[in-house]
Amino acid sequence: MPHPHPDDPHGFDLDAELEYWRAVHAIGRLGHHDFDQYRHLLRMGLEVYRAWPDASEEQRYRVLQDSYHRRAPGLAVAWDEARWLVRHAWQHAGQARALH
Repeated sequence: MPHPHPDDPHGFDLDAELEYWRAVHAIGRLGHHDFDQYRHLLRMGLEVYRAWPDASEEQRYRVLQDSYHRRAPGLAVAWDEARWLVRHAWQHAGQARALH
């Protein structure tokens, strides 16, 4: 696994990403859980992305899965849904990062 970057040098904006996903949820295109459940999951996944922006998706999934299972008792979102959502969040963050 590559070493984590403490800050994304490309200007990754975690708050902007979370606001994007809040808007997606508001129009009914995210899922049936309360946004707070998705926010915790998205924050977890996006922090993994921010720490390891150049890691492979498989490498980031290993870190995400470890974090997910440590926090799973407090999450209503199942792992399969979580993995799908975070993958899309990583893709969106990657597109935003490419614009900077």
